Amino acid sequence: MTIFSQFFCVTSAYKDPVKNQNVIKILDKFVTGFFVVTLGILWHCSSKYQVKPSQYTVVVYDVFGKQSEIDGIRTRFKIIQVAQSYISEYQKRFESHNFSMAQEMPIIKNPSFRIFNKTQR
Repeated sequence: MTIFSQFFCVTSAYKDPVKNQNVIKILDKFVTGFFVVTLGILWHCSSKYQVKPSQYTVVVYDVFGKQSEIDGIRTRFKIIQVAQSYISEYQKRFESHNFSMAQEMPIIKNPSFRIFNKTQR
């Protein structure tokens, strides 16, 4: 028996079904593993570069809609809930002004692989 005939005997659908079941199980595991690895890599790459705001700033507008400043109020926050709480408190204290929130996004560096880039010192 040659090697080709042994291989054909294992993969042929018209031969022993028990031998074919082993091949089908192995092939099924390879295909499943391929999809698991591929989808895992895609998920990792898509969720790796989510950028969140670094700071929240309260912006004050006067009666005429122009941006102004009020001395003695806090305008920079790191947590959005705290900024919203301060805005609601400021609206009660200063009824003639309007308040809104601005987000400051951090600078995004090039997301290339750092292994291949040389560090300059």
